[in-house]
Amino acid sequence: MLLQDSGLPDNRLLARLVEAGTLVLDERDTLHFASPGACELFGAKDEAALKLAWAGLAAQLRIAQWPRARDDAHSHYGRADVHTARGPCAIRYEMHAVDDGGSGHRVVLVRDRAQLLPSDRALLLAAHAVANRHVLTGLVHAAKGPLNNFNLTLALVAAAAARADTDNARPDAAARRARYLEVLQNEAVRLAACIDEIHALTLVHDGTRETIDLSALSQDCARVLRHGATMREVALELDLPARTVNAIGDPALVRLALLSFAISLIELTPHGGRVGWQLTQEWRGAPPKIAMTTSEPSLPHALASALFRLSCTAESPFCSAIAARLVVEAQGGEVVLRDGSDSAAGILLALPAAA
Repeated sequence: MLLQDSGLPDNRLLARLVEAGTLVLDERDTLHFASPGACELFGAKDEAALKLAWAGLAAQLRIAQWPRARDDAHSHYGRADVHTARGPCAIRYEMHAVDDGGSGHRVVLVRDRAQLLPSDRALLLAAHAVANRHVLTGLVHAAKGPLNNFNLTLALVAAAAARADTDNARPDAAARRARYLEVLQNEAVRLAACIDEIHALTLVHDGTRETIDLSALSQDCARVLRHGATMREVALELDLPARTVNAIGDPALVRLALLSFAISLIELTPHGGRVGWQLTQEWRGAPPKIAMTTSEPSLPHALASALFRLSCTAESPFCSAIAARLVVEAQGGEVVLRDGSDSAAGILLALPAAA
C-alpha cells in the first residue's frame, strides 16, 4: 500500500499513522480498518463496535461530500463536530488516497482538535525555537539601552565623586548626584526585568487555564518582536481597543501562538511592507478575535495548504504556524486563513471569552 503525495521525508508519515487515530475506507466509504486511537476518539470499545456505528459517524463527517478524484483526494482535510457514544467531540481529519492495486482505498487521519497530543511535541518545540530566537533578539536589544545608560551614569557618578571636595560648596551638586542615583536604580530594574524574561524562556511549562488580558499580551508580543521587524524594515502596527479584552486559556501557549503567527507573517512580508495586528470583540462575552494581516496581496500557497494538515511535521517550513494553529484549537478557539481575495491577506484567530 503506497501512500500518495505524503510530502514527508524518512517515513515520517508512517510514524504519524502509527501514533494518530487512523481509518482505512474503501471506494464505498465502508470502514475497513480503525486504529485503537481512532476507536477511542469515536467512543468505541474496539474496531468491531466502531464499524457498527460507522454509518452515523460517516454522515456527521460528511464523507459523501469528500472529493472522489484521485488528484484531489490526496490533500483533502477539514473538521467536524461529531456526537459519539462518549459525548461530543471536535474532530479534525485529513484524507490521503492510496495506491492499492487500482482500488479506491483512502487513509484518514483523525484527531481531537481540542487537545494537544504527545505527538505534537516536536512541532511545539520547533515553534518555541523559532519564537525564542526572535524574542531573544528583542530582549537583547531592549537590555542594551539600560546597560548603556547604566554605564554612562556610572561614569558621571565617578566624575562627580572625584569633584566631591570642590563641589561641596555648590548647592546643585547633591541634586545632580541624586539624579544619577535615580537613573541607576531605574535602569537596574529594567535590566533585571530583561534577565527575568530570558530566564523564563528556560523554565519547564506547566499547563494552566486562566484569564488572559489579550490587550496586554498583544502589546507584550509586539514589544519583543518590534526590533526584529524593524531590522527587516517591516512595520508592525497594533490596533487595540481602549477597554480590556479577556480570553480564557493557557497564557504561555497562547503567547507562543500569537508570536508564531506574527513571526510567520513578518518573515513572508518583504522590506517596506506592513504587518497589522488588530484585536476586536463584537460584544462582551463574544469570542475575542485577533486579525494578523500582511501588506502582501496573498498568502503563499504552501502555507495555506500546510496549515491545517495533520501529517505535517517539524520539517515543514511553516511548523511554527502549524503549531500555533494546534494551540489555538486546543484552547477551544478557531483559526481562519484570509487569502486576500475579499480582505487583507492574513490569519484570523478567535479564542474563548473569559466568563
